[in-house]
Parts: sequence; structure tokens; C-alpha cells
Amino acid sequence: MVHAGGKVEKAKNTTFRSVIPRSASDRPTIAWAAAPLLPPVAALAAGILASAVLDYRYTAPFAALCLTALLLALALHLRPRPDPRRATLVSLLLLAALTGFGGWYAAGRHPLNHADNFGHQYVAGDLLAGSVAAVRPGARRTAVEVEVAGIIRARSTHPVSGKLLAYLEGGDTLAVGEEVLLNVTPERVPPPLNPEVFDYGAYLAGQSIYHRAYADAHEWERLVPAPTSSLAVLADRSRNAWFATLTPYLAGDNLAVAAALIMGKRDLLGAEVRSAYADTGAIHVLAVSGLHVGILALVVMQLLGWVLPARPFWSAVRTAVTLLAVWYFALVTGLSASVQRAALMVSIVLIGRAVNRNNSIFNLLAIAALLMLVVQPKQLFQVGFQLSFAAVAGIALFARPLQRLLYLPGPLTRVWDAVSVSTAAQLGTLPFALYYFGQFPVYFLFSGTLVIVFAYLVLSLGLLHGLLAALGLGLWPTGTLLNGVVDLQNAFIFFCRFLPGATLEFADFSGFMALTLAVLIGCLAYLAFRPSHRARWAALLLAGLLGLYGLLMPWLNPTPPQFTIYHLPRATLIDVFDGRAGTVIGDSLAEGQLDYQVAPLRRKLGVPFSAPLPFDRPESRGAAAVAYPLLRLLDRRVLVLDGDRTYPDTAAWPDADLLLVRNGFRPGALPAALAEVPIVVDGSNAPYRVNDWREAYPEKLHVTAEDGAFRYYNY
Repeated sequence: MVHAGGKVEKAKNTTFRSVIPRSASDRPTIAWAAAPLLPPVAALAAGILASAVLDYRYTAPFAALCLTALLLALALHLRPRPDPRRATLVSLLLLAALTGFGGWYAAGRHPLNHADNFGHQYVAGDLLAGSVAAVRPGARRTAVEVEVAGIIRARSTHPVSGKLLAYLEGGDTLAVGEEVLLNVTPERVPPPLNPEVFDYGAYLAGQSIYHRAYADAHEWERLVPAPTSSLAVLADRSRNAWFATLTPYLAGDNLAVAAALIMGKRDLLGAEVRSAYADTGAIHVLAVSGLHVGILALVVMQLLGWVLPARPFWSAVRTAVTLLAVWYFALVTGLSASVQRAALMVSIVLIGRAVNRNNSIFNLLAIAALLMLVVQPKQLFQVGFQLSFAAVAGIALFARPLQRLLYLPGPLTRVWDAVSVSTAAQLGTLPFALYYFGQFPVYFLFSGTLVIVFAYLVLSLGLLHGLLAALGLGLWPTGTLLNGVVDLQNAFIFFCRFLPGATLEFADFSGFMALTLAVLIGCLAYLAFRPSHRARWAALLLAGLLGLYGLLMPWLNPTPPQFTIYHLPRATLIDVFDGRAGTVIGDSLAEGQLDYQVAPLRRKLGVPFSAPLPFDRPESRGAAAVAYPLLRLLDRRVLVLDGDRTYPDTAAWPDADLLLVRNGFRPGALPAALAEVPIVVDGSNAPYRVNDWREAYPEKLHVTAEDGAFRYYNY
């Protein structure tokens, strides 16, 4: 029922609420002043982004921008006769100063801009000394993150700084905080060698790691054991002890999922489990984030509420204990960006409640982002950081309007609330998810909502299990129940994964499309808060433009025919794409190697690829043909120089547009008539043979081990 003034009354025996449009004067005013830190944080982030785009090189210009804008703002502010327009200009100048500060600060914090970085100081024969910051066991070597503190040269130690990712044989015995001595040769982390492959170097750069090294067991030694009083060491030991309490009751995928969900230990997760959770839109529960921190704070507050009386002193004690539990949990789980953000927000909310202050959720987000960017500016470029803030912003913008769309009686209200929160989070992260991952889980309402319930149960049982272990009590009931819940959660996720049409693929979702979608979601958020015809027409226009661009993109910007010679260790593989279908020529590879090195480009091209045509059988298929050692790839004639093959008189060799060297063919056997043809040396050649070709033909050479996969486009 609707009364005068546009008020809404819930009608009896109805599901949807009846709403009458409000006049312009009755619409709520957007309380921009409730989040005054949003513009400063945006300005700071813009400065950090600009510094990154400019490769952190222009420290002085950013500092000059900051100081100039500050002085101008101060001069305008001190002038007599206040003017609203002058106040607006002062505000803009202050934001410009923050942008300059962000660029200067990010460039100043960039490790490679520091003269004492070990990458600038190292010379052959030096030893590196440092402390262990993280340990990630692997199948053959252990990845150890080392905070390098000194270079030992000629029996003297020179202080340096920087992080090194060292792959150590036998390094699984190391613990966080121990000091090590390394006899290694550090090298820059290389970019990916095959197209569309995950850029691990960029991921490490986001954590200020630019160098890596490999060491056998005799090339490193432990210097000093870990200190017992360090917070990082205490957190690492707590995590290991907590994990040890799970191993008698859980195993395999159940143990991997429980360890990831409860304590952020993700190194046990297999590719199949990761893929299943990603395809169903539930991968976020395997990374400790705001969901987990919120559950922990809720559980602790409820337990203490049952034990402690409702008096001001005990309320303060409850707040303090909850804060300690939240930050201890954040330390134990590794202090990821999402955990830091969640812990900061929970801390601000609890402290605000303790002093009777209510804070805007966007102001909390801004405070958390500001603190995190000041601690580490490069967190701005971490996908987890972006997804974390986008999810919370989506919940703040859309959860309540979605909850008001539908009225359900009794307990069903809580179900709809959970669906609304899951949908709101999905809306907030949608542009980032499509841009970074190129897929959308169709059944996210079903899987995403129920997986939150499972996460609450698993984390609560995990916390109780750890508490009982610390108290020395029996663990069989909680361990058995935890194993059963995790097993049911995994079964549910795999069930959702194999539902028909579970995942929509968006192989070529560009940055422009992501930005347009983000603006569209912003218009929807504006409509949800303050309905207006302008915002409605803007949303419709953006939706139409986005859909039209997606439909016309294959014609406006078609993918050209191309072939790719991949870099694969001890193998040769060529993909040929003619614009409609894909043909493969080369060696057969293991499925895991295909998934990581080859499948990303094939997914982006969006067409099926055939089984590999072998080199030793003449065959023609589509835009490719094999008449070994001659290949036809689109309009190019490629001559394969195979070290395992005996060739006839070199004078009888056919003309070619490109030479492909494989299996260690010697450069001395190349006839002079082909010396001017471009040469590709792929990953099937040993490093010493690559050096022979580099010395013989330095100008015409493309080495896939250094230059990446060779790609040819037929425009």
C-alpha cells in the first residue's frame, strides 16, 4: 500500500513490494560528506598509477607537482574575502598535491631506485646473507623469500636491501626468521615466454621481488636460527601447529581445502580443485579475506557476549579481545591484502562502536586503502586488493536495495539476504573478474550463496578445533565433523561445476569493456540510491553500447590469421590460426604443460585446435601443410633444420621465408644461400647450441628462450 509522500507499506499476502516514484524534492540526498576520504585516496592512487606507468623514473617532477600545488593552495586559502569558487579550486589543488605525493612516494619506495639494492651491488663471486620471510615447499625445490641484508665480498660485509626469491634444494627445513647464506647468482625474473601466459614476474614485482636464484644443497647454509620473540616467527609456528592438528583427520583435497580456507595455506591445492572453485565462482573462499575475518569477529563477539556481562568495562574488554583475535588471525594467515583490509575495517568499526561513533562503509574503505597504500603502494596493482575492495563496495551499494526487492516470510528472509549479499559482491567484482579471468560463473547465486554457509561452518569448526588443541582436549569430534563438512563442500562444488553451461567464457574482454561495465554498474548504484530519469537513460545507453560493441567487435577488430612457435623445453610446437579454425604441428605434450603454456592463447583465439600433425607424415590441413622438412604456415614457407635428421646435398634445399632450428642442428651446416633468412631457435635446443647460433648469426636470430614465442601475423 502507498501513502502520500511516496512512502511504501508492505502489502499483505504479496511477494513484491509496491513502489510509487518519488518527486525530485522527495528523493534522498547523496551524503557525499559521509566519506570525505574517498577523493584523497583516489588522488593518491592516481599518483601511484602514474608513477607505475612512467616506470617509477620521475621522482623530482612528482615532488615539484606536490610542492607547487600545496603552495598555490596555501596562497589562495590565505587570501581575504572568502569565495566558494576559490574554495573549490583550493580543494582541487590539494588533490593535485596528493597525486604528486603519490607519484613521488611510489617512485621513492620502488626497490630498484635504491642505490643499496643488492641487484645493483652484486658482482660475480659475492655471497648473499639475509633472513627468511616466507617458505613455500615445492615438488623439487623450496621457494624461499629472502630479505637480503648484506653482501659478503673479500671477507667484509656490505649492507644492502631488497628481496630475493631463492629456489633451494632441501629448503623445506627452513623456518621464517632464520638467517641464511647463499652462494648464488641472482637474475632478474623474466617475463613470460609464451603469449597470454600468467605473468609471474609482474606478480612478484607487485610484492617488490625482482630477482630470483637457484641453489643446490651445498650452495646455501643456515646461519642463525629463527628468533623466538618475533611476531612473524610466532605466527608461522602457530600456523604450522594449527595445520598439524588437522592432518590426523583430513587428507587429500579435504586437507588442502580446509588448510586454505582456515589458515590461508594454499600450496596444497591441486589444479583440479582450483579450477572447480574458479569455474563455480567460489574461489574467493579459498583465499582468506574479509569473509573469514568477519566470521571470526562475529564468532568471538558472540562467545564473549555469552560469557561477559553487558557493562561498559566488559564491553571494552570484549572489543579489545576481539581486536587481538582478529589481528592474530591476520598474522597467522599471512597478512594478505584482503586480510589487512578486513582487519583494518573491523578494527575501525569496533573502535567506533566503543566510542559511540558510526562510520560510513565508504569512509572505512578509504581509511583501509589509505593505510595499505602508505605501507606498500604496489598493492594497488594486486588483483586481490582490487577484488577485495570492489566486493565490499558492491555489497555496500547493492545489498540493501536487493534485499528490499523481494519480501519472503520467516526464515526465508535470511536466505534472500544471503542471496542479495552474494549478488551484490558479484556485481562489484564483475568488471575485474571478466577482465582478469575472462569467465563468468552462471550459477553463482546457487554456488556462491551456499559456499558462504559452508565457509562459516568450516571456519568455525577450524577455530574450535585449534582452540581445543591449544587446551589439550580431545580433537576427534571436531576433526571428524570438519572432514565431513569439507567433503560435502567439495562434492557440492564439483556438482555445480558439471552442470550444463556452468561457465560463460569471455576470451577477449578488453579494458575498454571493463571500464564501460564499471560505469554502467555505477549508474545502477546511483539508480538504486536515488532514482532519476537521467541515470536510467545513462544506464540504458551504456548497456546498449556495451552490448553493441561486444556484438560488432569481431567485425570491427577481427583477430588476424597468425601462427605461433612456442617456447617449450625439449619440444617443438606450432599453432596455426587461419581466422576460423586452428591447426597444430609438432610434438605431443603432457596435459599439464599444454594447460599452462599453450591453452591461454588458444582460449583467447576462441576456436578449437586439432590434434598435432607429426613432422614425419606428409599431410595438409586448413592453412597448414607438412612435407618435412618444409612446412607451409599460412603464406610462409618454413624450413625445419632438425639435428636428428640427415639432409641431402645442401644445394638441393628449397627456398624458405623462415628457418626453424630444432633438436640441436649445428649452425655450421647451414648453406650460404639461406644465411639471410630469419632464423628461429626454439626450446628443443640445448643452451650451448643456442650460444653457437648466437655467435654465428647474431642479426637474424630469434631465440624463444630469451625473446619468447615467435609470432607471425598475416594482415
